[in-house]
Amino acid sequence: MTNPTAILVLGMPRSGTSAVTRVLNLCGAALSGNLLPAAKPNPKGFFESADALAIHERLLTALGRTWFDVSEMPEDWLEHPATQRAHEELVELVRREYGDQMLWIIKEPRMCRIVPLWLRVLHSLNISPRALLVTRHPGEVVRSVARMVGEEQWGPKNTEILWLEYFFEAEKATREIPRALITYDQLLGDWAFSVERVAAELKLEWPVSITEAKQEIDDYLGVEDRHHDHNSDAEPRPERRTFAERVYSICNEMQSDYWKVIENAQIEFSEMLALFSSPMREAVNKAIEERDEEKLLQQAELEALRQHHNEVFFTQHAQLIELKDAREQMDKALSDSKVEISKLINSLNDVSHELEVVTAREESCRQQLNDAQASYAALLALTGSRMWLAKKIFSIEKK
Repeated sequence: MTNPTAILVLGMPRSGTSAVTRVLNLCGAALSGNLLPAAKPNPKGFFESADALAIHERLLTALGRTWFDVSEMPEDWLEHPATQRAHEELVELVRREYGDQMLWIIKEPRMCRIVPLWLRVLHSLNISPRALLVTRHPGEVVRSVARMVGEEQWGPKNTEILWLEYFFEAEKATREIPRALITYDQLLGDWAFSVERVAAELKLEWPVSITEAKQEIDDYLGVEDRHHDHNSDAEPRPERRTFAERVYSICNEMQSDYWKVIENAQIEFSEMLALFSSPMREAVNKAIEERDEEKLLQQAELEALRQHHNEVFFTQHAQLIELKDAREQMDKALSDSKVEISKLINSLNDVSHELEVVTAREESCRQQLNDAQASYAALLALTGSRMWLAKKIFSIEKK
């Protein structure tokens, strides 16, 4: 039974690896199910494994390296405990993301620096490795990186050295496996020819034919998406090309025995790198220290902000509890007042009723008094008449 095949897309950031990966994916090579989301630098997508990026970043950090580090990997880094942890994580990633795929592709720029680890992982899983080195004119990469991170963050010479480091580390680590090379110029110039050549050099067949994939790939590869085209650069070029530009010409022109020429250039670069490794390491360490200092400052500011937030929160929470207690007390007092008022109203109603009764009695007594006074007046009148009559009779008798 034929073993599954994995294509490792190896290239410096901003070198066209996303475009190459997408084209090969449209030709039938499976991608990870957990890709980085599209963003401003790559609005059509990175086609990059988010889990692989996280594993690579943790490993480089544990080894004292960064993605922008121009120095070579530490000696015996493959035997480091962090590398063993990364090995186990990558095995799990491959099983989870590509377990049932016969031809799959993975791309993540940091992979250029740790190809030997990936070859170990694939060997342990009986997966046949293939390497596709992707490169782009260093001048375009310099301008693209500057556009992405800012010219003040990383100078053009640093980017060229990093371009060489990524390319040569990947080249050196893939000499014993089937491999191919493609440049961004070749992809945009004649992608169909380049894809067929890559398939022949990698000794594989695409599940989706060039004819079937043509329309979708043509739609994806638009010239309007290309920035920093060195072929249309209006700026005058120096008469003497840089070392990186000469290496790129070897890759792009692909004259006879170009792999051997590249290997010789890699040896030359390693010798130059060894000469300047100490000052470059100091520059990288300074950049890391500045980054760490800025990170610590941001953490301190964040902690101060968090502390202030907590103080405000707890103060407002305490005030809220006090207001709640006061509200409960007010509600209770209001409830008690309502009860007292209800009792008072009832008492007033009782008093009002008693007052009505007393008023009625007073009216009855007044009426009785009036009647008595009338009777008394009548009695007085009667008594007066009788006394007058008696006096009259008495007077008559005397006569």
